[in-house]
Amino acid sequence: MELTAISLFTGAFGLDLGLEKAGFKVRACIEKDPIAVQTILSNRPNLLGSIIQKDINDVTAKEVLSVSGLKKGEVTLISGGPPCQPFSTVGRRHSVSSSEGMLFKKFLDIVWDIRPSFFIFENVKGIMSAAIQHRPLKERTLKHAKFSEVESLGSAWDFIQKEFDHKLRRGEKDGYSISVWELNAADFGVAQKRKRVFVVGVRGLHNLDKPVGKFKDNHLSINKVIGQLNGKYEKEGVDYIPYDKLRYEIFSKGLIKQGQNWNVLPVQLQKKAMGKGWYATGGRVGFCRRLSWDKPSPTITTNPAGRATNLCHPDKPRPLTYIECALIQGFPSYWKFAGNLTHKYRQIGNAVPVKLSMSIGKAILKFIEEARK
Repeated sequence: MELTAISLFTGAFGLDLGLEKAGFKVRACIEKDPIAVQTILSNRPNLLGSIIQKDINDVTAKEVLSVSGLKKGEVTLISGGPPCQPFSTVGRRHSVSSSEGMLFKKFLDIVWDIRPSFFIFENVKGIMSAAIQHRPLKERTLKHAKFSEVESLGSAWDFIQKEFDHKLRRGEKDGYSISVWELNAADFGVAQKRKRVFVVGVRGLHNLDKPVGKFKDNHLSINKVIGQLNGKYEKEGVDYIPYDKLRYEIFSKGLIKQGQNWNVLPVQLQKKAMGKGWYATGGRVGFCRRLSWDKPSPTITTNPAGRATNLCHPDKPRPLTYIECALIQGFPSYWKFAGNLTHKYRQIGNAVPVKLSMSIGKAILKFIEEARK
């Protein structure tokens, strides 16, 4: 029996690579970004003719089934992670008040119209704490601040869960049983601490066991993944975005050592390096941050040279190269990324770590095998 998969919001194919490793075969993709489509076809030319390059709002289930060569009810798995920016804690948190934040409803429509045996919906951890209507942190901390129901933290997640339950008929025989898992990629052999939320559905009244990370007590260090590069792929402007003059001086002079960040600098230098970020609230851990060889990386972002999302190499005065980011995410060394440097970083930072998605795929496979007994 072939384990068939349909990929929504495919991006650079990270989620799908893991599912392939678990035994699934991707039969169709929906991805509107032409650069990401180039990446997919550069590595999976067999998918030519099976990619729908459109805004997902303009795609019908009939069209998806047509390019996949499958019929309603024949698809094993539908997977995808709509854009996470509306729910990210480092963004403006427009949440479900934005068109991007409402794309989960299109995901649900396609699942219901195609009726796969399983589905995987992925997003950032911040989706669980987002409000329907976001109020900036500086207004939340006012002593007598009052919040409406839609401004309450978690109100967006309550709304999303109700939509899942309603549209997929949770608890009914012809509906889906739904599990919500918060997983850390580092627990599954990824050299990166990256927490993500996965909503996993099974058609019918069934329970799916949550995967258990075998590396929970022994996280992989980045040295195990990128330490062997020894200076390869380090061309400035080609493999990485260089720092501004001030940050280059800070790191080249060794003012920040492995595992440290902005708070070890003299106060005046902190203010210069961080700009308005120095006056912000919160931990601000990403400012002037240097990684440690013997620990996992923090979350790989779409811009490791960003002021608040800095990922400096443990030994060198530069941010991680896009190749280092890709390896930490679990992409194989031969994987080709289309576009310019900014495009490459964005595709890699938005991807699901390969080993993490493989573990979820294996949990589904285990369920299928046990159901056959």
